[in-house]
Amino acid sequence: MILQALTDWNHWWEAGVVEEALLGQNRPILKQLISTLKLREIKLLIGVRRSGKSTLFYQLISHLLKKGVNPKEILLINFEDDVLSKKSLREIYEEYRANINPKTAPYLFMDEVHRCNEWALFLRKLYDLKKVKQIFITDSSSKYIRPDFARVLTGRSVSIPIFPLSFEEYLHWSGFEAKKSLSSDNISIIRNCFLDFLRWGGFPEVFFKTEAQKKPLLLEYFSDIIHKDIIERYNLNYAKVKHLADILVTNSGKLFSPRKYSRTYGLSLESINTYLHYFGEVFLFFLVPKFSYSLRSQQISPKKVYVVDMGFFNNLGFQFSQNIGRVYENTVFIELRRRGNEVYYWSDAHECDFVVKEGIKVKEVIQVCCELNEENKAREVKGVLEAMEEFKLRRGLVITRDYEKREGVSGKEIVFKPLWKWLLNI
Repeated sequence: MILQALTDWNHWWEAGVVEEALLGQNRPILKQLISTLKLREIKLLIGVRRSGKSTLFYQLISHLLKKGVNPKEILLINFEDDVLSKKSLREIYEEYRANINPKTAPYLFMDEVHRCNEWALFLRKLYDLKKVKQIFITDSSSKYIRPDFARVLTGRSVSIPIFPLSFEEYLHWSGFEAKKSLSSDNISIIRNCFLDFLRWGGFPEVFFKTEAQKKPLLLEYFSDIIHKDIIERYNLNYAKVKHLADILVTNSGKLFSPRKYSRTYGLSLESINTYLHYFGEVFLFFLVPKFSYSLRSQQISPKKVYVVDMGFFNNLGFQFSQNIGRVYENTVFIELRRRGNEVYYWSDAHECDFVVKEGIKVKEVIQVCCELNEENKAREVKGVLEAMEEFKLRRGLVITRDYEKREGVSGKEIVFKPLWKWLLNI
């Protein structure tokens, strides 16, 4: 049974190529993955379910085949398979070695490894004894990877976060290159794509669906993440977890108070904090702390909540047009995380949406104001100026819908830039 399951998943053993339908569209991160083939360390791809991790596996396998790697030297183990998920990594690997490739060290790909009960110790043995050429792993939960790695694979791995499509990727998939000249016609094309991106988000498969198909698919994704990645793993009450998730989606971009939720809905604080932790583990929601030099102050201050993809916010929460400001703010946050930044919010006499930290130093402060006008401009600028003063920065950024300008204020520079331009780095 193991051999048949492996043969089903590793069709290139016979065909010599990866099926075209599995390859999808290329993404820039594929080049990064290919470059890691120079490294011996285990490569760990982590990110929310359906963000494209498995497709990247197939693309990388296709790259290896085109480079002349023997098809039978590439082993993909998908632990979402009913047969393989019930077996240990040792059992599967030994079956493969006995029947498919007894002589040469293979390239090993392990998909959704959390469903394998015994893998970390044996994987370390394979790695340390150099029984495999390369190891790539994916998972949609950080919990089932990091504790095992911390215990037995410390110093042996490279972590690569995978997010849904960025706006630049979305634009490229739409057939338009952001580096083209910004004529009025090109800007119009970009803006139309931008609105679609904000409305439907960046899940790869959703991109290819018709508008009538997009919302049902997003609802299915949301349900699967909760059910498969949380409920099944921890044997929790679906209704309670789903209700909290629904509330968080509708409050994305706002401060969230576990105590207030507990008083309103009768769920214990312990349960709420546990569920919030699980949501973070599966990359569905992010809780952003208030910036403070005191760890205790960070812990007790309210946190802002953001959802991993705007398709969830717009199709499970409120209508897109009613909450465009929070759509902008959530989009900025996800892009900051995609770029690898450590992010906080600032609140004192005034507020600033994002404080971006690098090491021990704050490198940037960002205010997001979609509809900038004479009534709110002074308030928004005060927030970013206060944060700039606190962190001794000479430049601050205000992200807008259309307003673009550089202004000197109190001896400092405030840069106003439309969101679509900021996302494209132009």
